[in-house]
Amino acid sequence: MTEPQLAPAPGNGAPPALRDLARDWFDAVARTTFVPGGRVHALPVLLDCLGRLAAALSAKPLDELAGCRVGADLVDANLSAPEALGASLALLGRRLPAALSLDDDQARVGLPTLLGRLATGFTDALREQALTAAEGIRHAERAAWRRRQERLQEDLQHALLHHPLTGLPNRAALTRRLTDLLTDPPAGLRLGICLLNLDRFGAVYDSLGPAAGDQVLLAVAERLCPLAAGRGRFLAHLGRDEYALLIERTSGPDEVVKAADEVLAVLPEPVLLDGHQISVTGRAGIVERPAAGTDPTELLRAAHITLGWVNRNRHCSWAVFDPKRNAADVARHALGAQMPAALRDGEFTLVYQPLVRLIDRTVVGVEGLARWRHPRLGVLGPAQFIAAAEDTGLIEPLGLHLLRLACAQAARWQDLASGPHLVSVNLATTQIRHPGLPALVADVLDRAGLPPHQLQLEITENAFDDTGGSALANLHALHDLGIRLALDDFGTGYSSLAYLSELPIQAVKLATGFLRGLGSSDAPRRSNRTILPALISLCHDLGLTITAEGIETATQAQRLTRLGCDLGQGFHLAEPVDPERIPELLGTVVSATSESPDPAW
Repeated sequence: MTEPQLAPAPGNGAPPALRDLARDWFDAVARTTFVPGGRVHALPVLLDCLGRLAAALSAKPLDELAGCRVGADLVDANLSAPEALGASLALLGRRLPAALSLDDDQARVGLPTLLGRLATGFTDALREQALTAAEGIRHAERAAWRRRQERLQEDLQHALLHHPLTGLPNRAALTRRLTDLLTDPPAGLRLGICLLNLDRFGAVYDSLGPAAGDQVLLAVAERLCPLAAGRGRFLAHLGRDEYALLIERTSGPDEVVKAADEVLAVLPEPVLLDGHQISVTGRAGIVERPAAGTDPTELLRAAHITLGWVNRNRHCSWAVFDPKRNAADVARHALGAQMPAALRDGEFTLVYQPLVRLIDRTVVGVEGLARWRHPRLGVLGPAQFIAAAEDTGLIEPLGLHLLRLACAQAARWQDLASGPHLVSVNLATTQIRHPGLPALVADVLDRAGLPPHQLQLEITENAFDDTGGSALANLHALHDLGIRLALDDFGTGYSSLAYLSELPIQAVKLATGFLRGLGSSDAPRRSNRTILPALISLCHDLGLTITAEGIETATQAQRLTRLGCDLGQGFHLAEPVDPERIPELLGTVVSATSESPDPAW
């Protein structure tokens, strides 16, 4: 078998002296630093360098640049340690003249110059290599910095657009999504949003702690996610216990109502937390409209307004946005903003509707009805501004102003009208519950000079969550002052019969609903045929005076008279008039009707 032929060793054609010097050069360098590739890699390079140095020394004139190139090549061959340069210069300065048989001038002048150039080339190449390495490091660092910035940007973008607890898109993400949908939408596109709020979440958060509240929010998010997946819907967690489900293409409000039903249906299953079963329910505000002309901010505002309506109504779990109702709310709030100045400027006043004794049609008193003489809108009735007064907290100062006005005017009528008369004033719920009410009323009567028995205060049963508390105490204190108390709108609440026996009242004013069906041509409703006589009889048995409000026809007046109703008021008997006309009406008899009573009554 023929043995393989080995390649000749590097530098085999070089003089033996140079080969020996190359081996000694490698050994000298290897003693100072690690040589990558070892002897196999380095010897050919060193031997080549020796050959070029020899040629440079022999050249006329001396080839100094060859020394620079040799120094650079040593660095390129990874023989670049500073210690390697020192060892190389020392060895070459000592051994190269003999290895090359240099004459004295070459050894004395040429070799030092050439070795100096070698050192210069070496250090220049080393510096360039260091600069290149540094630039590479800087480039790598810049690339790593850019990657970190991109990751941070992505994390920040995710944080800005997602809720930190549930990971669902947040309000900003929903707004961005709506902006995309509503920017140049296709013709006919409609969309809807269902805004969800959890019931009693604050109680869970406060009683069981933030961790329990977070678990409830996570459970709700988990239940809602399947309702949005892959169905053209977008689910968002807007903050705390508020979620939104966007339906991106709808056929009408019914589709969003159906989605709201689905949302509310997945909530009731209890959430188990540390042995506690937390029942979850919610309420939803619904908005559905064409995409064209819709603004994201306005759409979300409408959803929040609708959710507010639902939260104020205990008897419904969802509602659809109603532009007319919203316009009325906006108008009410605008009026509310004008009310403080209007009260200061004396724009609120009273007109008076006579209270007529039905048995003989004699005017025995009046009820003060609030009016706002608005400089721009004209005369406004209480239905247009009382709710605004309650919303703004102005109802108490307004009520006190009207009470003072009624008592002062009633006191002036004493000298202008014959016989005693009654002035009736409505009290708001917040007035009735005010702990200082009896003292305020006593002060008003004293300043006006009106006897307490000539003042009747009308209250409604919604002022009483129960028969305890400051409201009931106030009524007893007013009764002790000699003031007459009347239960207004009797029959509209849930506990009227109980109030008849428990409240210190002297009169009852029947709700106008009891008069329906008592018209001149309509047969009485069953409820009025049966309940009304029983109520009048019951009140009389309790020693209470009965007043019927809203009498609009002669037939109603006659039938109520036959049933024994004491007093009546309404447009048929007398319209509300300005205070200047009241003295001429008090004690007079209103015009009798010629209509025959219904024989069925």
